Parts: sequence; structure tokens; C-alpha cells
Amino acid sequence: MNEMSAAKQRIHKLQQLRGLEHYAYQVAHFILQNECLALEAAKAALIELSRMGAQFKGSEEELRGLAKKVTINASIQIARTSSNVSRKAAL
Repeated sequence: MNEMSAAKQRIHKLQQLRGLEHYAYQVAHFILQNECLALEAAKAALIELSRMGAQFKGSEEELRGLAKKVTINASIQIARTSSNVSRKAAL
């Protein structure tokens, strides 16, 4: 693979990720019901998606499904972390 095609692949992946930003936020906000936490979860999900290699391929529908799965997991992780911090603050 030459340098030019590698650059085109990175640009294509970036465009795909940008297309998933709003969707990831919607999924996270539905779960967390909090704007700040949803932003954090969507960001974590998009970072994880950006690090995926061969798994980040497929149709638009498959990528949305993968984004949903990763965003749900990130949201759960953020919710756990947030509830642990809240509990410690209450003590």
C-alpha cells in the first residue's frame, strides 16, 4: 500500500466517524439522560471506533450497528464511573 492510498483510507475513515458522531451522541443521551455524560460517552465510543482496524468495515448499516454497540458499552462504563463518584461524594 502506498502513502497516497493510506492517506485516502484515513480520510475515508475520518468521514465515516464524523457521520457517526450525532448517532453516537443520540444513543448515549438516550441511555444516560445527561448531556455532559452523553458527550463523554460518545467521545469514548468514537475513539474506540477509530482504533478498530478490520472490524471497522462494512455497509453503513453495519457500521451504525457497531457504533451502537460500542456506544452502549461506553455509556454503561461512564454511568458506572459517574455513580461511583456520586457515591463517594455523598460519603
